[in-house]
Amino acid sequence: MPHKKAVIFQEILQRLLAGRYRFGERISVKDIGEETGISRQPIMTALNSLQERGFVRITAQVGCEVIAPSADEVEDFYRMFAAVEGVIAGLAATRANADELAALREINSQLDAPGPELASPEEYRRINVQFHRQLHQMAHSPLICNRQLANFELSDFFIVQSCGFAAHLKRVVDEHDGVIEAIASGDPRRADAAAQAHILSVSASVVGYLRGLAGKS
Repeated sequence: MPHKKAVIFQEILQRLLAGRYRFGERISVKDIGEETGISRQPIMTALNSLQERGFVRITAQVGCEVIAPSADEVEDFYRMFAAVEGVIAGLAATRANADELAALREINSQLDAPGPELASPEEYRRINVQFHRQLHQMAHSPLICNRQLANFELSDFFIVQSCGFAAHLKRVVDEHDGVIEAIASGDPRRADAAAQAHILSVSASVVGYLRGLAGKS
């Protein structure tokens, strides 16, 4: 997309991923324009793209607001997300080479090094995205994997809006190791199952948190 549209799309997306906008909150085009110096048209184009990806809802004559999905809707999303990640891992089990597997292990080792490296949610997210990008590269199926990356952004948004990344940090390395070893075995069914189990484990944390909130309201 043209430069200004790409810049403002990334700006609003990063605000969503940082939790600056919460579920159900109105997003003011006027305020964004004043903060960034970008005109209304590129901002609306960015918001329409974010609506297509599931982050926001635009209502004619009313405005734009962040989505406020139910726990059931989020759980449905994760079932779909897990199924696609399983397909990707299954493909990687039959197509990845030794160097690609070594790179995947190296990335995962960075998540197993407590200290200043993982002092912020942003750094954890960066490494986790790197891990899954490497996994996707190993599937050698760019059409599927490019679409899945958009699902990862939405998943990260749901995590930020709910339990936070710290809720899964103690389990993620072991779950990633399970995916790696399943891929290394060359068994696509085992890899599919391991990848799905990992995503559904994240889902349990997110959906459990949202259901807990709903129970308190």
